[in-house]
Amino acid sequence: MESSEVYKSYIKDIDMNKMKLALLVAGSLVAGASTSAFAEGQGTIEFKGRLFDETCTIKPGDEKKVVDLDAVSVQTLTKATDEGGYKPFDITVNCSTPISSTTNPNLTQVAMNFEPTGETTDWDATTGNLMNVAPSGAKNVQVKIITGDNARTHIKIGDRGQWVTPDANGDAVFKYFGGYYATGKTEAGPVNAKVMYTLVYQ
Repeated sequence: MESSEVYKSYIKDIDMNKMKLALLVAGSLVAGASTSAFAEGQGTIEFKGRLFDETCTIKPGDEKKVVDLDAVSVQTLTKATDEGGYKPFDITVNCSTPISSTTNPNLTQVAMNFEPTGETTDWDATTGNLMNVAPSGAKNVQVKIITGDNARTHIKIGDRGQWVTPDANGDAVFKYFGGYYATGKTEAGPVNAKVMYTLVYQ
């Protein structure tokens, strides 16, 4: 092979190696950018809590409370966001052992967490209200819970109710209203809804 051809072959090999190196570097930069972007879009959530011996008990009968709402005409609930037929109810718990006992020195109040019963059809994530699950039930109606104080705060499923400090006898009374909430023009039929609650402390 002539020297000129050897030189050309040598130069060609150098160019090919440069190209491979350039591609390798570019590929590394892209991979690095991708990894960086992925890391920036990530995070962590840490859950911290506490369990302790029960200090408050629910009054017999209130652990399975039934609120009988009065019958209301569909003419009262003709369009979405119409409300009516609110009925007061209360839940009483007794804390015979003070919440701020030696094992719970920083806890002085109790509240109710309102939770879905576990069925995906028992509450509306948009309104936060309870769905009507009665067989052949009324259409376009839900049950809404509000606090019994002057604020009349809407308690959505997943919310915590007001904090209450037990009285001298250890009793804490939670007062609420339950009523009808229309999601559209209602149609007649029975209404039935359920919600779970869990006592929490602070």
